[in-house]
Amino acid sequence: MKIILLAASVILLCSITACNKSDLPGPGSNSIVGKWRWVKSVGGIGGFTVTPQSSGYNIRNEFYADSSFKRFQNNVLQISGNFRTTPNYQYSPTEKADILLISGPTLDTRPVSYLIRHDTLYLNEIYIADGYNEVYVRMK
Repeated sequence: MKIILLAASVILLCSITACNKSDLPGPGSNSIVGKWRWVKSVGGIGGFTVTPQSSGYNIRNEFYADSSFKRFQNNVLQISGNFRTTPNYQYSPTEKADILLISGPTLDTRPVSYLIRHDTLYLNEIYIADGYNEVYVRMK
């Protein structure tokens, strides 16, 4: 009888304290909303790599929940506007990507694909073969 009572107690205790998989913290948020610090850009016709160290400036992009956007260079506002995302956009007959478009009164931007993995944001030009691909990390 003691063994049955002990086994029932263990099962009950385990079921009460067990975690739900959805409660476990993920690798980071997939939301683009937040502040992002520029790490590097790679591309151009020569396949150059540009970093804050090599360029002498820092860039910070800020995406807000109201769809507004701001870009700062060395903490000075450079660009402001609005952004919109489109998931699973078919940009070629065989390829789909999540798309980011930033627009504003003085902006003429092309859509770029974006991917967020482990609090790292990857922006890739999709319509320019030798365009730049940028990497940002989420600021906490």
